[in-house]
Amino acid sequence: MAKLIACTQEVREEAKQDPEKARSMCQELEDGHILFFPQIPFAFPQEDREFLIHQKQMENASRKNIAYKPHRDVISNLASTDLTKREKETCLQIMRRYTYGVEEFLGSFLSPYKSRWKLDYASFRPMQEKGRNLRKRARNDLLHIDAFPSRPVHGARILRFFTNINPDEARKWITAHTFQELLQIFSKEELLQSLRKRMSPKKRFLRSWKKCLKALGLPITVRSSYDQFMLDFHHFLKENEEYQKNCPKHYWDFPPGSCWLVFPDQRTHAVLEGQYALELTLLVNHQALLNPEQSPVGLLEQFSKQTMIERSYAHFA
Repeated sequence: MAKLIACTQEVREEAKQDPEKARSMCQELEDGHILFFPQIPFAFPQEDREFLIHQKQMENASRKNIAYKPHRDVISNLASTDLTKREKETCLQIMRRYTYGVEEFLGSFLSPYKSRWKLDYASFRPMQEKGRNLRKRARNDLLHIDAFPSRPVHGARILRFFTNINPDEARKWITAHTFQELLQIFSKEELLQSLRKRMSPKKRFLRSWKKCLKALGLPITVRSSYDQFMLDFHHFLKENEEYQKNCPKHYWDFPPGSCWLVFPDQRTHAVLEGQYALELTLLVNHQALLNPEQSPVGLLEQFSKQTMIERSYAHFA
């Protein structure tokens, strides 16, 4: 069962000063638990939150989340046509401040990971999750593990920090099994059993061809065996009606102004209800973990008895 670890001011200060306490926080995350912060643990002005809340995505927007990409310092998916140039710049500045505020805080709070992570995207999620009309694989209200369809992580862990900036309503989650438990539950499924088979000559050829094209500078996505499995497993869980209906679930309410931190590739989770949330993703080097053998890629390599990532393509190589 997932635990909610309350990270009060006292706990945060202890983790900053005591390396062993920081390690214990990392261990809780690696065990699939959620670190909970009753208040935002860094400076994030109320006026910034209010500005974001008033940025309404158009209903016909192709992507509902506003994304900030730190490596390019740009904002995307800002669908409103009514914003002035100055307002767009303000939105960029707010997302930038949030991103680096989270990173600075986590750098002291999770010090064992600090020098071994890479900033991914930040996002603002202005849409109400309850009742969204989405295709099954895109639905957030179905239990799943996180995997990226277009940004392979090559074994890095997906660490996500969430903030509920809704002034009135909680963000409602459910969680279920850890990744290790899922492997035991579904070990006989064809998707898992296929890991123990050699890749077909056709697939080996296609992967080699993609690697050659990428080496030539073309914008080709080279997905490792690990990334492909995690994406397939994400789809498998969402489409498994038996699992969605009957697995034991735990319900969580994250109140206004609170934050939470989790490895969402480790714990099945779903968002049932909520509007106006911020999120930052960091990719943590697999080798920076306290127990890399218990990470998803470590467990899958033990299960399949094969290497599932190519180090030359991995982050931090």
